[in-house]
Amino acid sequence: MPAHVGDDQPDSSTYKETYVRYRRPKPSIVLGTVAAVVVASPVAILVGGSAPNLTVDPSEAPATQSITPTTINQVSLNDVPTLVLNLVKSGLADVGVTLPPVDISGIDLPDIPLEIPSGVIPTELLPSTTAPLESVSPSTTTPSSSTPAEPGTPEGALVKEVSQDKPFSMVGLTWDGVANTTAYIRAKKADGSWGPWISADKVDGVSDKNPEKQGTEPVWVGDANVVQIAVTNDGVAAPGAGTEGPAAASSTTTTSTTESSTTPTFTTPPVPKRTDTSIPTSTVTPGQIAPRVFTPKEQPMLTTTGAPEQDLLQQAFSSISAALISPGSTAPTTDGQTPAENAAPIAPATPAPPGDPQVISRAQWGADESMRCSDPTYDPELKETIVHHSAGSNDYTREQSAEIVRGIYAYHAQTLGWCDIGYNVLVDKYGQIFEGAYGGLDRNVEATHTGGFNQDTMGLALLGNLNEVAPTPEMLNAAGTFLGWRLRLAGLDPNGQGSVTSIGFPGGLYAAGETATVPMISGHRDFYNTDCPGQFGYDALPQIRAIAAGGTQLPTANPQVLSTTDTGAIAQQWQETGGPTGKLGNATTLEQTTPDGSAKYVDFENGKIYWSEATGAQIVQGAIEKAWAALGFETGSLGLPTSGETTAPAGISQSFQGGTLIFNLLTGIVEVLRTYVDEYTNSYNEQRGTPAPATTGLPTTEVPTTAPPA
Repeated sequence: MPAHVGDDQPDSSTYKETYVRYRRPKPSIVLGTVAAVVVASPVAILVGGSAPNLTVDPSEAPATQSITPTTINQVSLNDVPTLVLNLVKSGLADVGVTLPPVDISGIDLPDIPLEIPSGVIPTELLPSTTAPLESVSPSTTTPSSSTPAEPGTPEGALVKEVSQDKPFSMVGLTWDGVANTTAYIRAKKADGSWGPWISADKVDGVSDKNPEKQGTEPVWVGDANVVQIAVTNDGVAAPGAGTEGPAAASSTTTTSTTESSTTPTFTTPPVPKRTDTSIPTSTVTPGQIAPRVFTPKEQPMLTTTGAPEQDLLQQAFSSISAALISPGSTAPTTDGQTPAENAAPIAPATPAPPGDPQVISRAQWGADESMRCSDPTYDPELKETIVHHSAGSNDYTREQSAEIVRGIYAYHAQTLGWCDIGYNVLVDKYGQIFEGAYGGLDRNVEATHTGGFNQDTMGLALLGNLNEVAPTPEMLNAAGTFLGWRLRLAGLDPNGQGSVTSIGFPGGLYAAGETATVPMISGHRDFYNTDCPGQFGYDALPQIRAIAAGGTQLPTANPQVLSTTDTGAIAQQWQETGGPTGKLGNATTLEQTTPDGSAKYVDFENGKIYWSEATGAQIVQGAIEKAWAALGFETGSLGLPTSGETTAPAGISQSFQGGTLIFNLLTGIVEVLRTYVDEYTNSYNEQRGTPAPATTGLPTTEVPTTAPPA
């Protein structure tokens, strides 16, 4: 995760200058020309080695298809509804969110007198006159189900809900001057259910425009219109009273889009009062000693006067803004299709030599260069490479990776004020490598990725949350290949050690002037108090080093076929049938687009899956698939499949847009019932005054087979 620091040594008189990303604006025509040459023709400026092969010629126009602009809508959490969610029902407890402990010292607990057998207490300790013990009244020991809970009792966590008519796919959080705040985000799905809570990891940096501004990494949520945001103090949420839903007015101020306050009030819920419903039933007989009902806990107590967590979260709710990011998509073509969604990844015109990285350029992934607010800073040498993870969701498709990169770029450059994307290079789970910070991958561009250590280092981000899943072999191979190429270019050993000096940064592991000597390929956590690049990512660093040093790459699935990591409708249908071990077997192609652009399909060992917006994902296989192929697939009179196979006494049937195919189990012949086409033809001919064709029986396609389709 990136951090925003500058390249000058610390100056006690100018704290802010320690963190600015660039030394100063660089409008120089000469430097601007050099930078343009670097991007346009990286081979021309190399001292040794070769530039990474780009998937497009960067000297040409960026793309033949336009990309809609990335938009970011800032919404103050102070201006959106507040809800109270049950920790267990909402899933917040599953990610470790808790409520503050409650101080029970002020709770009025009724005495429960119990008879103590003689001999238990020494005689000398007993009073000279013992009052007769009262018998235990059943009414005082039996819970009362009709007694309501005391108003104001904490029943859940305060959560903010943010909605927008226009769909967005990424969410970042920004605030001013609040520390130790952690947040979780979940998005509402199209079917009304909620996705998982995703941790929004804090970036270790500040903006040169606003040194007080802090933020999280942007979280990928897919296409969404509604998200919920839980803000916590190191996992402890603000408690709210009432049932799940809008927060009770007695426990917190619930704001709406029409009411806004710069200093909202936040009242800590009152201490709960013990009622008959909380009095345990006595399970002891006279003469026994009742066990302790409450066990003291060595924890800070929440009192009616408030607690540090409450004060912190009060500030957070009033100052946090949610950045709703729409990374833009490829604009529809004249036929209404979206090339980026319907086409397979663009293959490079000139494949990279074996062992060299194949990189998707800024032009290729759609960087809007007008977002940059300064020219790049070049360091004198490269001394260290640092691996990060972007955190957020791991649920993205191959095509969506470019959207994620565009979203990160816009959020880093504009919302956080860093002028450019914070990483030098990014790698997704499919092994795609994306050019990051502007200025040339073969040059020592100072980016914004590690607090205190941006000078003389290069930051590589692995897209996804590697605390939750392990990096794929494709991701590790791509990261290792790129870092190996880059370190060879600098004359450095991937298995060696690097030494870099800190300029200082709050939360860093090294003070200003201290030198860190670490492996040449290290993790973000080696420099800063963070878990980045995730536990699985950090554990994989030895594999990345080995690949970078020229070792054998990890075995992967055929990159030219659909992967089990894909999340599209076709991949989901395949997984529901058992994936590679199911009835379809292994995929033999990537997702492809039909010639007319109306549908997508993937070939498998034992059939096909076709998808269109109108028909959904449908499996076609066996004898019915052969008969459909003989009729011209989706371009024939039957069109696309609209259902799966259905077994009936007469055989196995499958519906299509223009009719039905029936496989006769006795004859092995597939009959084509073109009901819709025949009815339309007859009606058309009758209206024209021409006789309808004589019915000569059902047209058939004979496909001999000894067994019904699987």
